[in-house]
Amino acid sequence: MRSRPFATFDPWKFASTGQTLEGSLPLARLERLAGALQSAEGEARYRLTGHVDADGRSLLEAEIDADVLLECQRCLGPVRTALHAHSTLAPIADDGRAAALPGAYEPLVVGEEGVVPADVVEDELILALPLVAMHDTLHECEACGYVVPQPATTAVSEAKPNPFAALPSLLKESKTQE
Repeated sequence: MRSRPFATFDPWKFASTGQTLEGSLPLARLERLAGALQSAEGEARYRLTGHVDADGRSLLEAEIDADVLLECQRCLGPVRTALHAHSTLAPIADDGRAAALPGAYEPLVVGEEGVVPADVVEDELILALPLVAMHDTLHECEACGYVVPQPATTAVSEAKPNPFAALPSLLKESKTQE
């Protein structure tokens, strides 16, 4: 099936007929995701496949990939991050039915208008964002001008005399006096 990212479709019919929808979306069109990115250049590639499981449950397999530019939280420079999302979505009519789904399935609440593929792609990519974006190595952060903090060095004070150093001589004196 051709890519129609902003058209809606009935997920139950889509799954029962085993349809596939694939294509790409500009990251700039995914407004909620673009707000978390340092740059919204590039695109997300997606593939949505419908099928029915052994229990007769309609499912959508979502496979989504995107290379995004995030802000490194260590050096505040740009860090390229590959996002990959793979989810098995079970369309449901309301939130109340989510508890009945097996743990391997994610609920996809479907309104009267149906499912908008671009919304699914955007939601899955937002969930795939790392908690803390940062370069893999400190060397990459240093290239962005980050100065690696050195452990605090304590000033070595001049050697103080050991107060117990005189004890052996005092013990010798006390033994000789006895």
